[in-house]
Amino acid sequence: MGNYFGTYSRTLDEKGRLQIPSKLADKDTKRFFILKGFEGCLAVYEEENFNALVAKLHGMNFLDETARNFIRLTTSSVQVLDVDSHGRVLLSKQTLDDYRIAKDVTLIGVLDHFEIWDATSYGPLPTPERRELRDPGGKESLNVDPHPRLAP
Repeated sequence: MGNYFGTYSRTLDEKGRLQIPSKLADKDTKRFFILKGFEGCLAVYEEENFNALVAKLHGMNFLDETARNFIRLTTSSVQVLDVDSHGRVLLSKQTLDDYRIAKDVTLIGVLDHFEIWDATSYGPLPTPERRELRDPGGKESLNVDPHPRLAP
């Protein structure tokens, strides 16, 4: 399973092709699975990580309305993108329109996948000088200071 980290800026060519950074895809990567991400981005998975996501979806209770809607929304948005010999993927005009992605994009690594954002709309993190991150269960928090001071 791949792990993805970092932030990358890219520009789509006139056909809507995106050059995937080498840190996000090695030369053996033949295809990606893209789907609707959170906050308006595209989530991009290599096959092994995508299969793990599908296994998690299979583990959800389809009788629960919230779970069922999440499964439907996730699976109905899946597209397979082939990687060409130059390490590019073609994003369809429909996909670019649906996700309001223009020519300039930001790619960010997010552990088991990476996200594609329109460069002007990327910014899901709060912007104050000091950020407090909380885990989804609310049990842990981490204060992140973008300008840490060294101890004397």
